[in-house]
Amino acid sequence: MSIWHFGPEPTEGEQKSHYDVCIVGSGAAGSVAAHRMSQMGLHVLILEQGPYIQAHTTYEDVLMASEKALARQPNGCWALNGYPWSTCNVGGGTIFYGGASFRYRLVDFDASAHFPDADLPVVWPYTYGDLEPYYDKIENHVGIAADPSKDPFGPPTRISNLPPVAPSPSAKHILRGAGKLGLKGFPTPLAIATVSYRGRPACDNSQPCIEHRCPSGSKGDVYTCFLRETLQAPRVRLFAGMKAVRLERRQEGSIESIVALRTDTKQTYRFSAKVFVVACNAIQSAALLLRSADQWSPSGIGNEHDMVGRGLCMKLNEYVTGFVHGRANDDVEDVTAPEGVGPFSTVSLMDYYLDESIPTGMGGMIYENRYGQSYSMRPHGAVVRLECMIADQPSRKNRVLLSRKLDDFGLPLLAIDYTAHPRDLVRLEAMIERCTAILEHADCRWIRREATDFHLGSCHLHGTCRSGREPRSSVLDTKSRVHSVENLYVIDGAYMPFASAVNPTHTIQAHSLKSTEGILQTHWKL
Repeated sequence: MSIWHFGPEPTEGEQKSHYDVCIVGSGAAGSVAAHRMSQMGLHVLILEQGPYIQAHTTYEDVLMASEKALARQPNGCWALNGYPWSTCNVGGGTIFYGGASFRYRLVDFDASAHFPDADLPVVWPYTYGDLEPYYDKIENHVGIAADPSKDPFGPPTRISNLPPVAPSPSAKHILRGAGKLGLKGFPTPLAIATVSYRGRPACDNSQPCIEHRCPSGSKGDVYTCFLRETLQAPRVRLFAGMKAVRLERRQEGSIESIVALRTDTKQTYRFSAKVFVVACNAIQSAALLLRSADQWSPSGIGNEHDMVGRGLCMKLNEYVTGFVHGRANDDVEDVTAPEGVGPFSTVSLMDYYLDESIPTGMGGMIYENRYGQSYSMRPHGAVVRLECMIADQPSRKNRVLLSRKLDDFGLPLLAIDYTAHPRDLVRLEAMIERCTAILEHADCRWIRREATDFHLGSCHLHGTCRSGREPRSSVLDTKSRVHSVENLYVIDGAYMPFASAVNPTHTIQAHSLKSTEGILQTHWKL
């Protein structure tokens, strides 16, 4: 049985329609934009390269089938082992993510005091206060299980959240070790319904919630929360299996149409619209602009200053895992049930987000990150797994390129040219040491590290179409519009001038909603 389902191909009438807006990508950013625009009655076209996800489809299935990119290896050579996706499917990476929904910290909107020597600006063109109402709206719509009052370094919030997820058995070991070090653990904010919410049932904690589609519908992925309702609107069409090839224009300041290729039949289609919104992910969005070279922009649309694709950031991360053998303390319950069921993360630590003992004074986040599969454990034992993440310093040298080699569709292969800054590697090492100390104080044994190969691609992609007020160091303006084109927007993680050290999905959704409201006002006065 095939795991891929693309749905119908466009009819002749659907090809000839002039849409109000064409959205490229149906993930965290694209689905939020489509939902808001459909509410306003616009004629919306959504193009998605990947398939619809079936109940039996796994993250591994999608990973194995997705096209690869060339990637620079640590020795400087290139290999076809890069991964330029969050995931390639309807609903994007949110179908398989664990639901971590952090707001960015205040410092993330202006990190210039910590990176004064960065060769690209690390200041956003707006503040946390500008984004705050859109965080509120996303959280009200999705439902976030959280207790912001226990996050000692979190930004201010007025929202009423769902009850937080209780700490897992392994999280209790983490809290015990962290407490000995004077650290303040708090519940990981999760897009998971802990009580019935907007038609979604409360999570029953029966299955692993990461790397799998949620079997109960409790997780707030964008298909469940946005797309399913959007696709019922009479003026919305989504075509899956459609690879966006290039944007076309007849005059310099305006995109007229987009060319897309059906991946299973290799049939080519052309669609026209008033406004084009690109939301593929930071690597794919930059690639689409680069592939759209024309007489006005021979190096790619929006690339007049050679900035499209530059400033690629992925966050640096690593896992540190230990094993608790026997009861560590009477206040920590025995672990007799299979591990890996329920939410993937139930406790987080931000104590080292700002730390003068770490180079630049900026550390990162540590949180529980359980494995994406269930497994049996002997009684009185537990696997305790932490992940640490830091924001990487943006650099012009880290970029997305088009290779001279062609893929199966006759298009240039993508190339990921990324090398971590030596100081960032030291910062990551400092965070790994802190993870190790927590596990040691939790009485863990056989502590080991798990590399993530983030330089090959990541689920956290940022910065290739950076936003800013100065076109020479950015691609997008403060409203996510390409500087040189009046009707072209990029609203995914590509816009981020600084990546932050927390999971980006929640912020991408909030920014998408903010940008969409601006688009509605600019082009329809809505």
